[in-house]
Amino acid sequence: MTRRITISLPDDVAAYVERTQGNTSGFIAGVLRRKMRADGLRARWAQLGYVVTDEDVELTRARLAALPPISDEQHAQNLEWLRQFDGDGTVAA
Repeated sequence: MTRRITISLPDDVAAYVERTQGNTSGFIAGVLRRKMRADGLRARWAQLGYVVTDEDVELTRARLAALPPISDEQHAQNLEWLRQFDGDGTVAA
C-alpha cells in the first residue's frame, strides 16, 4: 500500500534527484528506509548501553574517508556480512 504525500525540495536537491534517479518517490523512499534502519540500529545499541551520537557518526565517517579504497570483492563480502543485521534481508549499497 502506498500513500501520496507532497513535499517541497530545494531546487538543487530536486535537480539532483531528477538527474540521478528519475523516480523521485522511489529515491525518497530509499533514503527514508535507510534512515529508519539507522535509527533502529541506534535504538538497539542504546538498549545494550552504547549511545551513538551524530558526532560519533561524523568522526567515524572522517576516519573511514581517510582509509584507502577497498576492492569490489571486499565490498561484496562486507555487504554479505552486514545482511545478518538487517531485518528484511537487504542492504542498501
